[in-house]
Amino acid sequence: MKTAYIASSWFNPDQVAFLDAASAQLQANPTLDWANSFRPKDHTYKDWTPATHPDMLANSEWQLATFNADVAGINASDLVVAIYDPTPANSDPGVLWELGYAYGCHKPVILVLPDTLTRDLNLMPAMGATVVLRQADLATFNFARLHYQPFSGKVY
Repeated sequence: MKTAYIASSWFNPDQVAFLDAASAQLQANPTLDWANSFRPKDHTYKDWTPATHPDMLANSEWQLATFNADVAGINASDLVVAIYDPTPANSDPGVLWELGYAYGCHKPVILVLPDTLTRDLNLMPAMGATVVLRQADLATFNFARLHYQPFSGKVY
């Protein structure tokens, strides 16, 4: 079984819903070691959340600790699963940075897009991912046997 760093956003209700649905599918996948995978949302610095510490995003201690923990999480994982919605209201450059960092470290990147996505995708995540999947495929995807499956569609 493979361990994964779960790159995702959780700053608005749509992002949280996408992450929660994808997480349930990943947890059910027998080829992914969910228990030993790194989920940044579950490893927040001092358990701070925007609800408990609304000023955390401006706190330099939180910023550095979060950045370092996330980089260490990527480094310690076998691959990165980037749960990414490219619609303007939900796109998060942090997820794209994590995808790029993983690519630069020669880690496989699985880019997970919403099932209902109809828009074009930026060239860099589209071609930088090892595999591009729809959310519906997460529970049955074989993380142990990765074969290059780039984005199929129009890019910009």
